[in-house]
Amino acid sequence: MNAIDIYFEIIYKDTLVDFLLTQGYNDFYFFSCNRYGAGAFLKSAHEQVSARADFGVFKLFLNQENIISLSSSIKQELHGKNIKMYTYGVSEL
Repeated sequence: MNAIDIYFEIIYKDTLVDFLLTQGYNDFYFFSCNRYGAGAFLKSAHEQVSARADFGVFKLFLNQENIISLSSSIKQELHGKNIKMYTYGVSEL
């Protein structure tokens, strides 16, 4: 089994929830987080002062074929959005 973490600007949360549900993914986790970085990554004055942007991450546990399919669909449907995806192997205890 593998995991996929999908990091995104928090403004896309509802869009991604709707997308995941319409694609048949109905078992996933959400975590609120912040992206820290240099001013070039930060858009608003608030972000530039605090050096962070509000982000979220969805975590799904899927087989490798579903991860490839899901990541391709996200790239196709939501291109141009600030979305990063990472995958790695996991095992349930």
